[in-house]
Amino acid sequence: MKISIDGWETGLRFVAGHFLPSIEKCSRLHGHNYALSIMVEGEPGVGGIVVDFIELKRLAHTLIERIDHRMLLPTAGKSMKITIEGEQYIISFNGKRYVIPQSDVATMPLENISAEELSRYFAQELARGLRAFSNISAVTATISEGKGQEASWEERLR
Repeated sequence: MKISIDGWETGLRFVAGHFLPSIEKCSRLHGHNYALSIMVEGEPGVGGIVVDFIELKRLAHTLIERIDHRMLLPTAGKSMKITIEGEQYIISFNGKRYVIPQSDVATMPLENISAEELSRYFAQELARGLRAFSNISAVTATISEGKGQEASWEERLR
């Protein structure tokens, strides 16, 4: 059985800035209004439900709060140089140099900040939070950069 939560309809949304150094147009600093939609696959358990929607949304909100209204920086990529000087991040790539206060940044263990990478990150983090549920077999995270533009990643738990 599959259950789903639509991020646009249920408020699982966040706003964040980023850039993609390897794509000329996207290498400029810009941002998106994102939505996180979730699908969970499993067998109904206690009370006939796969997972409580409230609990699932609570887990998702915890992940979103850390990055909402932040500049997202990938820490696993090699396309940009990121250093810290005092209370600021210094980001360099393609002859550009950005200085951003640490308090405005959320680092993420990703190669780059794309809808594809964000969907993988959220699916893996949601799976980590749902592992205690023996009836759940998979979780899919879909990141939308706007209605009609989305990427999905399925993470198998069992």
